[in-house]
Amino acid sequence: MTALTNQAARWRDRLVALLPADLRRRDGARARLRRQVNAVLMVHEDRLHDLAIGAWRSLGQENPAEQIAAAARELLPPGQVARSVLLLMPASRFIATAVKLPGVARENLHAALQLQASVLLPAYEGSLALAINPAAREADQPDIALWADEAWLNTLFDAFAQQGLLLDAVLARPLAAFDTPFTQDTLAVEDADSDSVTQLVYRKGVLHSWLQVERADLDDPELRSQWQDACALAQGSGARQLRLHGANDWTQRGLPQYWDSLHCFIPDGAQAVYRLQRKARGLRQAALAAVVAALLLVSPFLWQTLQIARLEATLAEQQTFSVEARADQAVVRDFEQRWSVLNDFPRQDVAQVLLQLQSVLSPSVLTSLELVEGELQIEGESEDPQSLLQRLEQDAMFTGVDFARATSNNRYYIEMRLSTVDFAQYHERYFPDARR
Repeated sequence: MTALTNQAARWRDRLVALLPADLRRRDGARARLRRQVNAVLMVHEDRLHDLAIGAWRSLGQENPAEQIAAAARELLPPGQVARSVLLLMPASRFIATAVKLPGVARENLHAALQLQASVLLPAYEGSLALAINPAAREADQPDIALWADEAWLNTLFDAFAQQGLLLDAVLARPLAAFDTPFTQDTLAVEDADSDSVTQLVYRKGVLHSWLQVERADLDDPELRSQWQDACALAQGSGARQLRLHGANDWTQRGLPQYWDSLHCFIPDGAQAVYRLQRKARGLRQAALAAVVAALLLVSPFLWQTLQIARLEATLAEQQTFSVEARADQAVVRDFEQRWSVLNDFPRQDVAQVLLQLQSVLSPSVLTSLELVEGELQIEGESEDPQSLLQRLEQDAMFTGVDFARATSNNRYYIEMRLSTVDFAQYHERYFPDARR
């Protein structure tokens, strides 16, 4: 079963490699994560909102994990379908860094950044989880790497698990506003609450910039001017604006049509659950493949039995219809066998031989010719017998050309065989026991 599972995985990887880049980067575990999520909850200020129905529950000011999970349990009553939750958290819970690693291959980008976490964020003492899109970015533009406290993510997962809920992923709230992944436009998303303002800029479906400022800093005119200049520079000209300055703006949008799964944070517990699901799915696929293989092994015998029975019936029917034709065929074959010794007798075209000799011998004189079963002997006079012999050797009609006996002055005696007939093969076929 393991071999079948590995083979299926190899075929899947080959098919994924054939996809265009913009589709391939959305394939795999992240795409399956989007399909698995069936509930989207959002923390905004001191409330937890269910974006599917617009309902909400109050939270404490600090939004502890236990309160968020308890409120989620109230919003998502138990049912027959297990709840897989995507949790949207304020952008202030995450750290964004713009990075450039030109010498690092894209597939190694995630691992390289994790190794440099202590250099990029030297003041942070805890363990950090990383989310980044390693597949595509604009040329000569930095990648946007998001960081989150790993212990905080695991605490959230454990709190949801105690409530019987699966926390599949945690996503920065403004990233859920980008719902047109294949657009070629520039989109600026501004998400604000009482504490901070965050602006994201997407270009051609790729996160281009992440800017964030505290609300208190905007009270300073100089800082506010710097913030406006930075936003204008990041957006460029012709950017489409999307401002979400309150919970109502989010609830009116409803469930996000698309959310940036490549920047999701998947807690360790969710990854373990996913590995178990993938293993179970692989075992099911292997079992199904084994059943199909067994059916394929058995089916040929049954199919061959039916085929043989059908063919035998068809043969008997055709034999009945072809009795007279087969009798006539037998007569023809008997005639051919009895007369083949005459029909296959090698035909020596004497007229053609004479014409060919005339063209080769001219202007020499031919005085005697003897042709017996393809063996040809000629006698005559020529000014240059040796040259005549060479011309006969070069002619395709004759083979085995040689002097029959020594020449005397201009007299020649030449023997040869016709290449157009084979009496030896004829005698071997029809008279194998005859002595010659």
